[in-house]
Amino acid sequence: MILLFLPLIGRTQCTPNYSYTSPGIYPDTMPTGYVNQPYSEDISFVLPTDTQGYDFTNFEIVSIALPVGLSWQCDNFANGCNYNPQVNQYGCVNVFGTPLLAGQYQVDVSIIADLTIVQGVPTTFSVFMEILPDTTPVSNNGFGMVGSIGCAPLTVSFTNNNPGLLSYNWDFGNGNTSTLENPTPQIYTTPGDYVVSYEAFSNLDTIELYTLTGVDVTSMSGYGGGFPSYDNADTYYKIFENGTLFNQSSFIADTDPPVSWATSLILNPANTYTIEIWEADDSAGEVILGADDYIGSHTMNLSGCNGCAAGNSTINYAINYQQILPSANIVSVDTVHVGDYPIAPTLSFDSLNSTLSFSNLGDVYQWLLNGVVIPGATDTSLVIDSSGYYSVIAYNAYGCSAYSDSIVGIYCSPTFEPNIQLNASGDLEVTNSMNYDIQWIMGTNPLPGDTLLTCTPQAPENYFVLLTDPFGCEYLSDYIFVNVGLNENETASWKVYPNPAKDQLRIDVDGASVDRLELVDITGRVVKQIDEIDEVTQIDLSEINNGAYIVKIYQNQSVWSTQLLIQR
Repeated sequence: MILLFLPLIGRTQCTPNYSYTSPGIYPDTMPTGYVNQPYSEDISFVLPTDTQGYDFTNFEIVSIALPVGLSWQCDNFANGCNYNPQVNQYGCVNVFGTPLLAGQYQVDVSIIADLTIVQGVPTTFSVFMEILPDTTPVSNNGFGMVGSIGCAPLTVSFTNNNPGLLSYNWDFGNGNTSTLENPTPQIYTTPGDYVVSYEAFSNLDTIELYTLTGVDVTSMSGYGGGFPSYDNADTYYKIFENGTLFNQSSFIADTDPPVSWATSLILNPANTYTIEIWEADDSAGEVILGADDYIGSHTMNLSGCNGCAAGNSTINYAINYQQILPSANIVSVDTVHVGDYPIAPTLSFDSLNSTLSFSNLGDVYQWLLNGVVIPGATDTSLVIDSSGYYSVIAYNAYGCSAYSDSIVGIYCSPTFEPNIQLNASGDLEVTNSMNYDIQWIMGTNPLPGDTLLTCTPQAPENYFVLLTDPFGCEYLSDYIFVNVGLNENETASWKVYPNPAKDQLRIDVDGASVDRLELVDITGRVVKQIDEIDEVTQIDLSEINNGAYIVKIYQNQSVWSTQLLIQR
């Protein structure tokens, strides 16, 4: 532990500012200082030369009440900071040092003035000063972090770059602190930016600060017991440090005690302080004409006092004690960035345009199909070319991710067509079924149970296969006519013409007896049926649309068919 008695480091010889002409102190507000940052600024003053017709012959700067850590030196220190305004009105004080406590301060400059007719008149001038916390950016030479950017909950490890010093203070910004040289990893559970502060100390000495904050004279009687005799009191006090005048208050004129003064004087606990109470020989605030009355003295106690006797007076005084920790040798700050998870996209599907999409929330996106990344698919919309379960991963700048729900995207290919053929065994066979469900169709009727790769024809008819994928897309093959049951020699001369037809179609069955005739479109729908036909039958097609059709002629349990194109 050390006492507050700072070396005069950082002081400079000030130069008065001669641009000011009116008596006073300049500036009235000192430049802002910062904790733990060197400070050096000048106060200039212009001294008055007279008052009420009496010349000032000397001004002595007795004390300046400064924030802790700061000191002062006048430009005339060799002469005890005494100034004769009859010779030179100008002077200055350099305020220097390193402020230790943030706050707003009234800096009181205590001066003793001498006039041609009286000496020792106390005067106080005040200026304003603000000390702010240290905000100077520093490089992070104190510590390192591993995993300082990520998603909540985030675990961050810390490395001390300055091992072996006497003491450490860590503040991790999450409510936890540590004095360990190598602290344990920290967990950050809530998204946000967390400022981590680090201090390393190689000197653990503290500073004891004693500040006199106020003096009260609660009662007072005249010298020898005769006061007051004819007028109200004009009270003031003097404080001596080791017998030397240290501070003198202003008069409180024409007022009997109790009277009070507010002050801000730093006391050195290694020294002895004595306070004297005086009554000025002043009439109604006019110039002092006679000797002042000494009322009494008291040796001050650093713990303060209430109701203490000072000769024929009773006084109170308050002394504030503070213990200031030493400044850190190394101070570093850094930031832990903890991210929240992005909002999971909500997908929608436009089946008409085979397009999936979602709203852009400012993150980075990646599409997946059936859980597998689709290379290059990073936009907020995707035109699909296959059916499946689509999803999106959203990533933010912290590396946090969120998955959308899967959505079914159905794509029915306009170009895929099942392929069927007759194999060597006379069975129908589909050659590109893949993983589709199979249904064989004879004419317009699905064949119950015929769901395998092959189908055995049952009667003369057009045969189709219908493939259905897992998402419901249906693909119908072209037909193959299989002549089962009819005598090919018998039907060889049958004719359907003209082909392509326009509005009329002739059917010639060469005298055969048939049961009925059907005209079927490519979907299997019967668009025209004739139950009885002659050897040569004329059919009106004027109400039938252009397109591909099948003409079916039924005879007993057999059917004969051929393709027909209506084209106008």
